[in-house]
This record gives sequence, structure tokens and C-alpha cells, in this order.
Amino acid sequence: MAALIRSLRAVRSLRGLGSAVVVKTCPASRYGGLRRGFHRAALFASDSKSDQTVPPPSHHEHFQAQEPRQGSSTFSTEQASASDPGTQHEDPWPNTSYQDQSGEQAEDYETEDQLQARILTAALEFVPQHGWTVEAIAAGAETLGLSAASAGMFDNGAGDLVLHFVGQCNVQLTEILAEEHNQVQLGQAEKKKTADFLRHAVETRLRMVIPYIDTWPQAMSLLLLPHNIPESLKHLSTLVDDIWYYAGDRSTDMSWYTRRAALTGIYNTTELVMVQDSSPDFEETWAFLDNRIRDVVNMANTAKQVQATGEAVVQGLMGAAVTLKNITGVNQRR
Repeated sequence: MAALIRSLRAVRSLRGLGSAVVVKTCPASRYGGLRRGFHRAALFASDSKSDQTVPPPSHHEHFQAQEPRQGSSTFSTEQASASDPGTQHEDPWPNTSYQDQSGEQAEDYETEDQLQARILTAALEFVPQHGWTVEAIAAGAETLGLSAASAGMFDNGAGDLVLHFVGQCNVQLTEILAEEHNQVQLGQAEKKKTADFLRHAVETRLRMVIPYIDTWPQAMSLLLLPHNIPESLKHLSTLVDDIWYYAGDRSTDMSWYTRRAALTGIYNTTELVMVQDSSPDFEETWAFLDNRIRDVVNMANTAKQVQATGEAVVQGLMGAAVTLKNITGVNQRR
């Protein structure tokens, strides 16, 4: 009996111990649930905070992000258009070609000045036959497939033909002198002395007239007409200045004017001698040129010599005018 009572007491004590364990463990589980809830809330808060701290992409970043996509779409469009032969592309450059009356396409448009230059250049072939006249211009126009009435494009008539030839010769001489200057700079040729260079330049320019020497007095008379004098003097001053430039003259004092004035007189007088020279290969003309060039090179820059140079130029020009009138027959009595 006593053993039974002790066993009952042991069962009761075990039950009390179990309830105590249950009571103590329940708050722990409750606290664990709360801890997990706080942990989840913290994770949610951190996620929302990270979403808020990252700024949205700017317009520039968005454009850069979309640009590769646009490039790929453009590339695909170009591939599609290239694969489709019927697709038309718009040319970004304007079409400068034009269609004439015959229906033919011409790529380059020719201006009126360019057309006139072509006609005058073609007319030089007929100068020995027709002289420096409008007839030569008309013949040159016909060789280009144009009407003879195209000669009416030139208001100055034969004067335009002579001035065109003079300008063309000056450009040709400048190209020759520039090429020789480049050869000297590169060490491929020796530099000429001033006297030799001036003689070479003037002789080279005058030799361009030899194919038209029989009709050149007529051309000189046209250049002396009042309405042609300004343009004629412009060509002459350009010629003389280019010769002195490639001769190495870089003076900035009065010698700049005296040298050019002296060379102008030499060129004009030598040209007059040339149209009257009948010696083989114009030997007398080149001998006259040698003497005049030597005088210019040896000339000092004094006031007396400047005055003498000016008087020589004036006398040379006056003598040129009188001689030219005699050659062309203006001073002949009728």
C-alpha cells in the first residue's frame, strides 16, 4: 500500500514537471515567432529602402540604352532594303547634272566664262589665217560644234581674243618659272644669276608670240585701243611682277618700283624689235635684250638713275606707239 502511494506521488510529480516544462517552452516559441516576424519586417524594409536609394535612369542614360536597339533596327532595315532591289534610297547630295535637248545627261555644268574661254582658245588656231578678228572667233566656235553666231557673245570682239592670249601666255610663263624655282629648292638645278634669269624669262615669254609673229602688230594695235589699255596694263604689270618675284626680288623700298618700271620698258621695246626682226631665230632681238638686261642689273638706286629710268620708260612707250602706228599704217598719208 505504501508502495502504491509512493508511485502515485511520483506520477503527480512527473506531471507537474511536464507542465512546468511546457509553460517554460511556450514563451520561447512565442518569442521565436516574434523574432522571425521582426526579421521578415527588417528584410522587407531593407528591400524597400534599397529600391528607393537607386535613382531611376536619366534621359541621357535611357537614350544610350535605347541607341543600340535603334542601331540594330536601322541595320536590319538597311539589310532589308538591300535585299529588296525595289527599295529606293534618297541621295543626300543634290544631283548637279542636267539634261540637254537631245536627252543626254551631263555631269558638269559649264559656265558662260568657261565656254568663252574654250571658244577663244579654239580660235587661236585660225589667227594665222584670219588674223585677230571676229572671223577667227567664229571659226573657233564652229570647231566646237557651235554656231558662228556665238562670236556675238564677245562684246569686245577681237580685243577679247588678244587679251585671252596674253593672259594665257602669262599663266604659262608663271607655271614654267614656278617649276624651275621648285627644282632649285630641291637641289635639282642651280640658281641663275639675276641677269641670266631676267633674260631667260623675257625671252621665254616673247617666244610664245613667234607662232603669230606675222599678225602680232595687229594684236599690239588692238591692245593700244583706249578701252583695252586698262586690261592690257594689268596683264603687263602682272607679268613683270611675277618675273621679278621668281628672280628673288623682295624689296620694299623705291627699288621695287624702279626695277619693275625698267623691266616693263625693256619688254615693250624688245617686243617692238622682235616684230621687225628678220634675223635667223631672232638673234638680233636677243642681243638687244642682253644689252638692256645688263643695264638694269647694273643700275644703282640713286635719284638721278631713277629719273633716267622713268624717262627711258616714257620714251620707250612713246617710241613703241609711233613705231606701232608706222607698222600698222596709221601714219600713212592718204
